[in-house]
Amino acid sequence: MNARQIDAEQHQLEINVTNFRDRRQVPNGTWRIVPVLGEERLPEATFDLTQADRLDADSRTFLYDQNRSVYVIAFGISDDEDHPAFLMRTYQLFRGGGGKKKPARKKPLGQRMALKVLPRARRRKLAQRVYTTARRLNPPRGNRVLFASEMRTDIGGNLARVHDRMVERGMDKTHTFSRSFRVPKTANKRSTLRLIYLLATSDTVLMDDYFGLLANLSIAPETKIIQLWHAGSGFKAVGYSRFGRYGSPKLSNAHRKYTYVITGSKHLVPVYAEAFGIEESAVVPTGLPRIDTFLDEGHAQKVKDDFFAAYPQFRGKKIVLFAPTFRGKSIGDAHYDYDRLDFAKLHEVCGDEYVVLFRMHHFIAEAPPIPAEYADRLVDFAAYPDTNELLHVTDVLITDYSSVIYEYTLLDKPILFYAYDKDTYSVVRGFHRDYDSVAPGKICTTFDELLKALQDKDFDLSKVEEFRRDNFDFVDTNSADRVIDWLIVGDHGSEPDGRRPWLEPVPDDTPEDQPLSDQSEV
Repeated sequence: MNARQIDAEQHQLEINVTNFRDRRQVPNGTWRIVPVLGEERLPEATFDLTQADRLDADSRTFLYDQNRSVYVIAFGISDDEDHPAFLMRTYQLFRGGGGKKKPARKKPLGQRMALKVLPRARRRKLAQRVYTTARRLNPPRGNRVLFASEMRTDIGGNLARVHDRMVERGMDKTHTFSRSFRVPKTANKRSTLRLIYLLATSDTVLMDDYFGLLANLSIAPETKIIQLWHAGSGFKAVGYSRFGRYGSPKLSNAHRKYTYVITGSKHLVPVYAEAFGIEESAVVPTGLPRIDTFLDEGHAQKVKDDFFAAYPQFRGKKIVLFAPTFRGKSIGDAHYDYDRLDFAKLHEVCGDEYVVLFRMHHFIAEAPPIPAEYADRLVDFAAYPDTNELLHVTDVLITDYSSVIYEYTLLDKPILFYAYDKDTYSVVRGFHRDYDSVAPGKICTTFDELLKALQDKDFDLSKVEEFRRDNFDFVDTNSADRVIDWLIVGDHGSEPDGRRPWLEPVPDDTPEDQPLSDQSEV
């Protein structure tokens, strides 16, 4: 366990019980905490027994896997009166299927027959056999790159930028590119077999969201699995940051299979390491590749010109983008409470000044129920191809806990946070940082408060600069190159000369009066 000295006589022990060693939890057992200096035990070291009553309060029980499993962490003191020891008991427990079960919704006949002929356990074994056979018959050749997602039907975001940059550098002549893009409703046996084959025969796999198939395969250690996580930095806790809460992952999970995960700054490295259940050395602050395009002034101007050419009715209007995150666990139950919106009042507040574009999270299937009589000022923009491009024409962003704020803070424009369920969301979903103190804009908890802030232009930009400083080590157009050089063609995460640039201090020699969006490096 790591120890941090807090004063001359005291140390604080720090341990992540879900990611103790080799990306696994602390093994079952009763563990004695023994102080050592180097290789030598310190028998004279003692524990402050006057605070022993805290041990029960600090013990934890983590329910997960739909309450079928529990991971117990209990602290205590041994019953040795002469030399009481500090103990940690860790147990992973499972319950059987006893008792009355609620009748499950009957699956279609085809699914029932398929499960009877080929149960899930047998499917996993078969999938592994396909993987192993494919890899043996057509082993990787050092230059095969797979771009894949289980949450998108086509390439986009960070994946698209890395792909395009590799093509711009002529790497499509030296590397073989493959693609696999699907969502649960488009997945089938044929596409699954193809995906397993591609995973087996590729040298590098680039993905941008949760990739469930990884959990059921033993991926060869020579394959680089690089997670170009689609979100920049929002507020909601994900992955192991919400272990034991609603939607918690199992202790064995696809997230733990990544070789590298990228992030925007060193400040976020421990956040991502905790979320994905991996070590901090595997989280690399390259910056997000999609920022490259976002900061390209020529591209931004073209986006604006194309937008107003396609929507001339919005010229002269201030554009409000309503882009919240979803509620629910994932794509299967994603939703948003539209009852929290009063379209009539919003339409009235817009007047001749504003138009509101609704861009709901792509997990949400139900469109906002905008009455037809308000369609001149309130518009569903789900069909627009790219959220980031919309940010360039947006004058005011309304969101809640979404990472859409990540890029938008680079534009020095106002954000209103409509967090009607902030307290509930914090308890159920969890935040990885304090919402009230970090949100770079005004927080509104009622719709009337939101409307008043918009009408009065009651915006708060005071925390934007600090947010950018915490989340961007680089504000430039070179993030895709860093991903390529450091992770894809680099030697195990380093440049050809063996250096690991992300471990070096970030230069900060930019003149104070230079606008942040024009800086090449921060």
